[in-house]
Amino acid sequence: MSSTATSLVQAFLASGSLPLSRSIGQVQTLLSSADYDSRDLAEFLRLDPTLAARVMAAANSAYFSRRRCGDIDDAVSRLGTVQLSRIFTQILASSTLINPLRAYGLPTHALWQRSVFTAIGAELAAGRRGDDRSAAYTIGLLHLLGMLVIDDLWIKAGSPRPLVRVDFDREWSADEFRLCGFTHAVLGEELLRQLQFPPAVCTAVGRQYEPPTVPVEHALYVGRLVQSCAYETPTLDPDSLVLREFKLTAPDQLDAFLNDVRTEAQSFMRAA
Repeated sequence: MSSTATSLVQAFLASGSLPLSRSIGQVQTLLSSADYDSRDLAEFLRLDPTLAARVMAAANSAYFSRRRCGDIDDAVSRLGTVQLSRIFTQILASSTLINPLRAYGLPTHALWQRSVFTAIGAELAAGRRGDDRSAAYTIGLLHLLGMLVIDDLWIKAGSPRPLVRVDFDREWSADEFRLCGFTHAVLGEELLRQLQFPPAVCTAVGRQYEPPTVPVEHALYVGRLVQSCAYETPTLDPDSLVLREFKLTAPDQLDAFLNDVRTEAQSFMRAA
């Protein structure tokens, strides 16, 4: 297939297959601007009632706030850019990752649950080293977003069978590449770039099948690992060097960490 990752993602977005993507992209541009002003964001949200309602619901959930926000101005001014970035990431993920993926044989909500588990695992892992928890959470929650593009291509191609997951290290990447010349990781990276997410987030998503080199990639590796342990029968030989950084080399250490992630993820999904 001669199509580039950019053109495949552009076609996917143009089809309207990613709800709220245009609004989220504009929000990401606002949040990342050097002269960010919360009043500009509040005004933007007032012009988008659907997104504003989702922001208010998230802002007033038990996970994000102990005191209710009275209106959108209150929510934007009180939460700050870090929490707002998390909320907008959650809105994008929860509005798109809940549908079944026929290409992967995944039922309704399966992708959302796996993404939440990975996000919490990556965030808790980052916290163990004093790294950027928010970035790790964002990357974990969105690292499977490219699967939506693959699923759309698979349906259009009329493929006769679901893609095959091989193991933890490669997952579905071999069949993905045979289908369109790209893995979901590469398409996810391009999708996030077009939605104006920070370059470090995009790059980490695109490199999820490469040996991790920077802190957020290490955290994502741990998040993916515990998600695989929770939802698959893993056939893997974990990277002991990465696990040593997080003090997770012993089986009992990894089991305890997995239980912590499961508890936090369940709390998150109840509150979301």
